[in-house]
Amino acid sequence: MNSKRVTAFLIGCLVIAALMPEAWPQARALYQQTQYKGQEIGKLTGDVYYARMDDYVSAFMVTPDGIILVEPIGTEMAAWLKGELARRFNTPVKYVIYSHSHWDHASGGAIYADTARFIGHESMLKNIAMPPANTPLPQNMRAQDTNGNGRIEPSEAQGNIKAQFELYDANKDGVLTGAEINRGPIANVRPPDLTYTDRININLGGKRVEVISRPIAHADDNTIVRFVDGTNVLFASDWITVHRIPFGQIGDAETAMVKAIEAMDFEYFLCSHGALGKKADVTANIRYREDLKAAVAKAIAAGQTLEGAQKSVLMEAYKDWEFYDQQRPQNVAGMYRALTPNR
Repeated sequence: MNSKRVTAFLIGCLVIAALMPEAWPQARALYQQTQYKGQEIGKLTGDVYYARMDDYVSAFMVTPDGIILVEPIGTEMAAWLKGELARRFNTPVKYVIYSHSHWDHASGGAIYADTARFIGHESMLKNIAMPPANTPLPQNMRAQDTNGNGRIEPSEAQGNIKAQFELYDANKDGVLTGAEINRGPIANVRPPDLTYTDRININLGGKRVEVISRPIAHADDNTIVRFVDGTNVLFASDWITVHRIPFGQIGDAETAMVKAIEAMDFEYFLCSHGALGKKADVTANIRYREDLKAAVAKAIAAGQTLEGAQKSVLMEAYKDWEFYDQQRPQNVAGMYRALTPNR
């Protein structure tokens, strides 16, 4: 690393430390890496913009009385974006909306705490709360506890636990308990100070934003956001992807929920990851799910095993979608199990 990069890195760390003294800066290398690289801000329509850090996307609306922002993403992104918003728009962030409590989406919000209120679904509070002190280590983590004391020490930590040790270590005592590991690497997740159950409207500077609950298997505190008043932008995190195979073992249960999103009034669609989209991309996501269900049902009717269905259900019409090779077999497995619950 050359001297200019070292200087820039140190300045960035000092900025974050000044803005968020209790936080551990989160390296971008910890985040999902794809072909999307860099940090940028772009205009969508009206006064609604997107902001990107590599594969991660947030959205914000500028009003005469301040900015409404969805997704802080992380300490590095929040520190950079706060500076850019001040420079470009000369108005503070007044609201930060959490899409859900997962660390890679909700971290870094406290950087805006000098001017903003924080909004999240009420389930977010239980999801970021510390479990009981006697919570055991998760089964898949116990192999790392080589001295058998029920905790994981820095010398024992491996993989993501090692990379994110400080983000798990809530009390900063240098060891991880079962409670801390079950809670997750969320040291930089600031709790919401305004929660809701079904929906809430934010009115600021003559503009309105709808915050709507959509609990899903991925996150029971999942929130979608619709920017209204002529802007017609909708933001949904993780589960409705743009030209990308859905993540994991999806079943058929979410298809109706995606259709309910499609029925809403919007033109521009933003997922928290990857490419920017429009309503047609939500329709395409529904079509993929329906085609997957039909293909898996056909494989089941032909007597194929799960392994056989994973080999035969190729979904070739979608082979140019991102993560096709990685996620197609997982999608087939999820749908197969959803359609054969008693097998």
